[in-house]
Amino acid sequence: MEITRGIVIDRSREEVFAYVADARNDPHWCPKVVSTELADSGRYAVVHKPIPGRPAREMTMTCRSQEPPAWIEWYEDDGSDTFQVTYTLEDVNGSTRFTQRSVASLSTPRLLAPVMRHGIGRDIDKQLKRLKATLERHAPSS
Repeated sequence: MEITRGIVIDRSREEVFAYVADARNDPHWCPKVVSTELADSGRYAVVHKPIPGRPAREMTMTCRSQEPPAWIEWYEDDGSDTFQVTYTLEDVNGSTRFTQRSVASLSTPRLLAPVMRHGIGRDIDKQLKRLKATLERHAPSS
C-alpha cells in the first residue's frame, strides 16, 4: 500500500532536512512516536504506538540513503509491519515543499486495506501539520 502526502513549510530545505534527518526529533512531530534513540550511525531504536488502545511497539528505523537537502529514505520495521518512507524536499521561493511517500507492508488482512490506508493517510496529514507548526514556530533544534 502506498500513501503520499505533502505540505509547504516556511523554512529553507536545509533547515527542514536537518530536522527530519535526525529521527530523535520525531516525537515532536509524529504523535504516534513515543521515543527515539540513536542506536548507531543511521539506525534508531523507536518506541511507537500505531494503534490506539493497543500496547506500544519497538521498531527499528534505518536511514537507507539520503541526498541532503533533497531527499532521505527510511526503512521502518516493528516485527509485524514495515514501511519504506521517502521524504522529498523541494525549494519553493525560500520555503520547502515537503512530501512524504510511504509504502507499507502490513500484517493486517487485505480486507482491511482501505480502512488502514485511510487511517495511515490521516495520521500522515496530522504529522505533516505538526512538522510545519513545529518548524515555523521556532528554529530547528537538531
